[in-house]
Amino acid sequence: MYTSNMTTLVHIRVPVETKAKASKIFSKLGLDLSTGIKIYLAKVVEDKGIPFSMRTREGVLQELKTAHDQIENGDCVSHKDLKAQIAKKL
Repeated sequence: MYTSNMTTLVHIRVPVETKAKASKIFSKLGLDLSTGIKIYLAKVVEDKGIPFSMRTREGVLQELKTAHDQIENGDCVSHKDLKAQIAKKL
């Protein structure tokens, strides 16, 4: 039977520098490393997947090129026009 009080121990190996940097970031957020990892795992479960986009450098560059091409072709809306469209709907 599963209850929310049941826990398990997870051992992982990460580079020393990665652990140190992550610990420092979590500390600035008022969290310890264990809590930060628990939050990440809870988000994976909630999202039913990795909670961020995983792309290669080439994928990011292609996305930027596509966005640039859309701007060059006028396939975009300015911030001012977007605010006006939203205001009309409200």
